[in-house]
Amino acid sequence: MKTEMVLLSVSISILLLLPSVYSSPFFGNMIWWCNQTPYPDQCKYHMNRIPELTSSISRQQFLTEAEETALQEVNSALQFIKSLEPKVVSKAERSAWNTCLVFFDLTAYRLNKTLDTTTASTPDDIQTWLSAAATNIRSCNDGFFDLNVTNNIYPLVIANNVTQLISNCLAVNYVITQDKEDIIHEAFSKNISRKDVSLSLRADCVVAQDGSGNYRTISEALAASAHRTGLYFVIHVKQGIYNEIVIVTQKNILLVGDGVGKTVITGNRRVEDGFSLQDCATFKVTGDGFKAFLITFENAAGDIGRAVAMASSSDLSVFYHCTFKGYQDTLYVTSNRQFYKKCQIFGTVDFIFGNAAAVFQDCTIYARKPKPGGGLVVTAQSREHPYENTGITIHRCGLMRAPELKPFPQYKAFLGRPWKEFARTAYLRSSISDLVDPAGWMTWEGAPPSRSRTVDYGEFENTGPGASTNRRVKWRGYHVIRDLQTAAAYDVTNLINGKLWLPATGVPFDANV
Repeated sequence: MKTEMVLLSVSISILLLLPSVYSSPFFGNMIWWCNQTPYPDQCKYHMNRIPELTSSISRQQFLTEAEETALQEVNSALQFIKSLEPKVVSKAERSAWNTCLVFFDLTAYRLNKTLDTTTASTPDDIQTWLSAAATNIRSCNDGFFDLNVTNNIYPLVIANNVTQLISNCLAVNYVITQDKEDIIHEAFSKNISRKDVSLSLRADCVVAQDGSGNYRTISEALAASAHRTGLYFVIHVKQGIYNEIVIVTQKNILLVGDGVGKTVITGNRRVEDGFSLQDCATFKVTGDGFKAFLITFENAAGDIGRAVAMASSSDLSVFYHCTFKGYQDTLYVTSNRQFYKKCQIFGTVDFIFGNAAAVFQDCTIYARKPKPGGGLVVTAQSREHPYENTGITIHRCGLMRAPELKPFPQYKAFLGRPWKEFARTAYLRSSISDLVDPAGWMTWEGAPPSRSRTVDYGEFENTGPGASTNRRVKWRGYHVIRDLQTAAAYDVTNLINGKLWLPATGVPFDANV
């Protein structure tokens, strides 16, 4: 093991030295573009190995080459990580390793989507998928730290330059997104027609515990979706408590329950039992276009650790009249574009967290009674790169005490804390009760002081006894938003491109602040 690590360390060190050796005077535009990226040496090294490049390479051609290079590295890293299985020594390490396989596979999928010329993807689509790809790699790494298993295979897992290559793609495509407005609507209309995705609630199958449906478990119904005939596969989940861990990898699944509190999907896994954040989730979604109506998603492990009820990385996903119940880490909005309408979210610490572009509209957010000595923090956003088009928006929601917390006015909550350096969260026209501490926001324990300067936290025209901004934190990255134009950057239209895809879902929404 030690010999392998030494050899690998030497090879990586050589790789990092090679770019300066391989720089060339014949790169033209390619050198210029590499110099605009966060990791120019990596860029020049890999681009120099592509013989067909010419000095007049265009910005779009350069991006394509950068994405293809990143994809090759991801696929290579994925195969290497798979080969590490014999070295896995514990249940916790296996969970982290397995989580990495899932996230590296999803990264390859996202990068392939950016390169797919058969669909009319917009620059914002590309930036979303690149942001998701970067988030996936970080989530892989975080799994080892969450479970405190960083001494065995972890150094081998991270021995690649995938993160740098994806970051370079993000920087280049960010420039392209600035010229998007004249092409975005045409591109979407070519990509998919509303007639094709008009929402129909006719169930393709029924799940019922009493045997009155087609299946007794949700997982069985999902397996049956392989035989679908339409674009969507609609699963009606009848009233009942479904104690199962559900994983949705299929695209365009619509799950319809009989009502919150009536159709309940529950589990009790937690990180402290040796599961990664992704693996401890009761309900996990990676397939794009997922929709859920009238369902409760729950992690019933209690306030004794990190326990996820829902983990979603589904792009263009919608949750309507759903409830998410847990304590710490209830709702993991992992990546991509997500919309939550008239939902309820219950929790204690960081109970809405992740790096999706997620808008919560007309939702009710409940802080529950924490364990002795515990705290209350609503959001923990994890944007780590300034070019990632991600963030959490709380729009026209209510933030209040759950029933069990009402007798304890001494407990105060914070609107959020920055999980990563460029965390972005905004509260727009929401009702904030006296639950919220006057400071509003809190630092991440152990984070450098610079994080208060790089975050993007904002509040706009909120109401209620906890909405006063007079005593809020004095961070450079915190803003009291005073004009509609600035607030609009966080709305459905601009954060998740909702005007382009939400009408086809049949779910009501307000496009603007």
